[in-house]
Amino acid sequence: MSSAPTAPAPIADCWQAFREAVARLPDTVTMPPELTAEGKRLHAFRRTCDPEFMKRIDRAKLPNPAAFDAVAQWDGTYPGRLAIGRTGTGKTRAAWSALGRLYVEHNRKFKWYPVRSLTMALDAEEAHGGTGDFFRHFDHFQVLMIDDIDKINWQFDSTKQQLFAFYDWVYRTRKPCLTTTNKDRAWWAKMMGDAFARRLFEDAHLTVQF
Repeated sequence: MSSAPTAPAPIADCWQAFREAVARLPDTVTMPPELTAEGKRLHAFRRTCDPEFMKRIDRAKLPNPAAFDAVAQWDGTYPGRLAIGRTGTGKTRAAWSALGRLYVEHNRKFKWYPVRSLTMALDAEEAHGGTGDFFRHFDHFQVLMIDDIDKINWQFDSTKQQLFAFYDWVYRTRKPCLTTTNKDRAWWAKMMGDAFARRLFEDAHLTVQF
C-alpha cells in the first residue's frame, strides 16, 4: 500500500530557507587565478615567450640594472625604447619583461619579430604589390618588439630599404616599439646612413645603453 504524497512546504518556509542559504554565502568569492582575465593572458604570454625569458631575474648578475629597469618598466607609450649593448647584457630579457607586464597586467596587445622574420614578411608583401596592408595589420597591436635588428641579411639592398621603411612608419605613426641591437649609432650610420640612424636612435625611440 503506497504512502500518501508529502505535502509541499509552504512558500514562506521556502523563502526562509533561501534567505538562510544566501546569508551563509561568503561576502567575496575568489576565482582561481587561471580563470581570471589576467590569468588567461599570462597563460597566452607563456605560449609566446621563450621560457628562458620567463625565469626570475638575478639582479646581482645584471651588468647595468638601471638600463634594465629603463626598458623593463617602460610604460608602453611612444616613443619606444632602443636597447643597445653587447650580447648577454639583458636587452632582450628586459624587452620581454616589459611586454609581459604591459600585456598581462594592462591588456596591451603586442606583436614581436626577430628582425629577419620582419624583413621576410615585408619582402613577401612587396611581392604582392606593397606594404600598406602589412602596416595596417599592426594597427591591431598597441606595442611592437623587434629583436636583434643588426642581424638582417646585409647582402641585399632591398632588406635595408625595408628596415628603413619600417622605422620610418614607426616614427610617422608614433607606434610604440621596443627594439634591441648590439651595435651603436656610429655603426648604424656607417652601414645604413645618417638618415636611418636618426630615425632609429632619435626619432622612433629613446635609447638605453646597456
